[in-house]
Amino acid sequence: MRALCLAVLLLVPAPSRAQTPAAPAADWRKADVSGPMQDALRNAGYGLQDDGRVLDPKSHQPLTGAQLNDALQRIDLTARRLALERLRLVLAHDPMTDADRAAAAALKENLPDDVAKALDADAGLAGLRELTDRDLTAVAAYFDGTRTAAERAEAATPVVAGPPGPRAPLPYFDASEQRLGDALRGAAARRLGTDPVGREILARLNGPDGRPDLPPVVVEPLSGGDAARYDYRRRALVLSPDALISAATGLAPSKDRGALEKSLASRPALIAYLNAHPSAVAAAAAQNDVLLAHELTHAWQDRRDPVMQEMSRGTLPAAVVIDFEEEAWLTKNRYLGSKLVHDPASVSDDAELDDYRNMTAAPTLWLLRLRDNYAAAASNAMDLSETAEIQNHRLEMARARAVTSSAEQQAKALDLAALGRADKELAAASEDEHQRVGALHVAAVRGETASAAALAGYYLQSALAADNSADYAVRIGNAESYAVKSGDAALLAKVRAVKESRK
Repeated sequence: MRALCLAVLLLVPAPSRAQTPAAPAADWRKADVSGPMQDALRNAGYGLQDDGRVLDPKSHQPLTGAQLNDALQRIDLTARRLALERLRLVLAHDPMTDADRAAAAALKENLPDDVAKALDADAGLAGLRELTDRDLTAVAAYFDGTRTAAERAEAATPVVAGPPGPRAPLPYFDASEQRLGDALRGAAARRLGTDPVGREILARLNGPDGRPDLPPVVVEPLSGGDAARYDYRRRALVLSPDALISAATGLAPSKDRGALEKSLASRPALIAYLNAHPSAVAAAAAQNDVLLAHELTHAWQDRRDPVMQEMSRGTLPAAVVIDFEEEAWLTKNRYLGSKLVHDPASVSDDAELDDYRNMTAAPTLWLLRLRDNYAAAASNAMDLSETAEIQNHRLEMARARAVTSSAEQQAKALDLAALGRADKELAAASEDEHQRVGALHVAAVRGETASAAALAGYYLQSALAADNSADYAVRIGNAESYAVKSGDAALLAKVRAVKESRK
């Protein structure tokens, strides 16, 4: 609200004939905005330009320093609120275990200073609870105070499931971005459409015309080294420039790759190049199709269940839902397994294949480690049950909120309607998701033998294509190992015949 008031004031003429000078545009580079905070700004729809400007999602005008600070403060307070809510759940345990203390320590980065210091000082549980509840009440009051009547009324309206229909304003700031986004959508659909499981993933996103309706695609830097990420706030698929540059330079002669990479360093130059070179767009889809299968699963989850859209409206805690991640990783590996069977030459021996091998070797252990990795890597990574506990507390706070006027009573009624409905939707989605993940996990366990056979065939073909003896030896060794695990005598005999012929 402070930023909005400031923006209005800047447009009001001064009493004298001279106009008040426009405030200079903010520069996100000079403001030393962290990588995760850059992601958060982009997810909220702001356009971070190479020259440092931050474009407003609606007006596309550059933000002033005050407006940028206000946006950053709101993002920071959102993270602080969730950290306090998660800490409150941990502090409910008495006595606290070592795991509880580790969970509390992991939240410190996003906690208010007074709570973080109290944790460092090993303050008593009663004092920590009181301090946490006090700060949480203050942060919640901030968000309650900034919501307009129109926003509350909109939040009380149920989310419509299914195809997205009329989209929110597309996340593009010029025509060249949209042209590339459309080209990338098409290339991704064509690539996944060559595989049976890929076609299944695409069919989940079919529009009213029965054809795949992939989410908009935008090209933006991503923190953490990710090549792609689904952003539910904008209902868009984000691809990193690094992944696209890798695909583009991979098509060039080796002697030209360094110069080409330098020429594509700026985002506008990369977008212009890809728009002029469809083959590079197709290569990007081919190199990242396994990851696209993962992220498009999130797009399907977003259309299938109202959970992510409730998060974007503030009626559910904004979390990285671990249950949804489990489904996306299992689906991604189903797609990779199908590629091994139907088109092994298209599979790269990379981190994705390594993850597939780990899953097929020990599916239950793999799933446990996946959950642990998410819990350790993201401060807002939670399963659906923890999200539900936080939602219950938000409902309790809304019910207990004092009102002194009819306007406040109406606001409270709308908030309770929105939070209560979202709570029921979360419970329904949670039950369905547990069944989906369970079925995918059982399929992974039962598919261990078939997966070993597929890997044996993949490494056998890879060995035959090797152009040096060292690579051949490693690949034929892998082929033999997986053929043994498969229990397929004919396959093992085939691998050993090839091995013998090369001696």
